[in-house]
Order: sequence, then C-alpha cells, then structure tokens
Amino acid sequence: MDAEKPHRLRLRLPDGAEFEAEGTADFVAAERREFLGGRGGKTGAGSAASPESAPEPVWETLIETKGPVLQLRTKLPGEGAEREACLILLAAARGILRQAKPTSAQLARWLRASGYPIGRVDRVIQDAVSQGEILASGTRRARRYELSGPGLAKGWRLAHRLAAHIQPAG
Repeated sequence: MDAEKPHRLRLRLPDGAEFEAEGTADFVAAERREFLGGRGGKTGAGSAASPESAPEPVWETLIETKGPVLQLRTKLPGEGAEREACLILLAAARGILRQAKPTSAQLARWLRASGYPIGRVDRVIQDAVSQGEILASGTRRARRYELSGPGLAKGWRLAHRLAAHIQPAG
C-alpha cells in the first residue's frame, strides 16, 4: 500500500475556480470528475453572480438568512458533521453575504443557529485548518476564517449533496 505514490492534481480554470486533490489515482480522478461535473451550467441564483461563483449551489435550498445570520435548513448526518457544516456555511457566507472572511463569533453563531451545540469553533475546525481547507487569520476575538481553493470546492460539493438530500432530483 505504501509502495503506491500519492497522486496530486491542481487545476485553475479561466473563470478563477480552483481545484486541488491528493491521494490515490482513483480518488483524484473521482474528485476531478465531481468538480468538473458540478460546473455543468447550474449557477447560483441572483444577478450579482460573478464568473468565480458560477459553480455555486442554489443557496436558497440550503440556507435561511435572518439578517447577517445564516442557518442550515437541515443538519448533516454522521460524525464530523459540525466541520462539514462549517465548510458549507463559510461557502454560503461568501456566496450570499459576499463575506469571504467571517469572524469566529459569526461562524459560532451560525453553527448554533443550525442546531450544533458547539463550544469553541477553533476546536471544531482544527482538522480542516491543518488540512488546508480553512485558512485562519487574526487572534482571539478578531479571529477570522476563510476557505482555501480546495476548501471552497469541498464546501460546494457538500452543499450539492445536502441539497440533493433536501430536495431529491426526480
């Protein structure tokens, strides 16, 4: 198993979308297909969509907004759901609120509004930060979080899966 070299793929498309994957050849190929397949023409609703936001999910299916508070319409199943909810909420903040770097207090408020009784956000997302999916800047109360290219792609994939769960195609 360790004789197989890990494969790595990084793409940057003309519209600014980025993709990065590392792992087995099959994993990288599957992630690439899913990323490019998700770009097949459906765009987020709203006239303010930029070319960079073209592959965004239709946020209205997933997110309720109450002023500056974002709330998932349903909880994600399984272990690590809080972390995945963070990725979706950070992607939604970028798409809906046009806010690329929300504060840790905002993210905590959004998670709690979505039904996740968390203590500290930094502990919930520490794996995502160490894997490079989320970038952290600032300290203490001024701490802000931002999705990296691979983190944004993963957030969109999770959002599309959740949207299919909420509103099955057919």
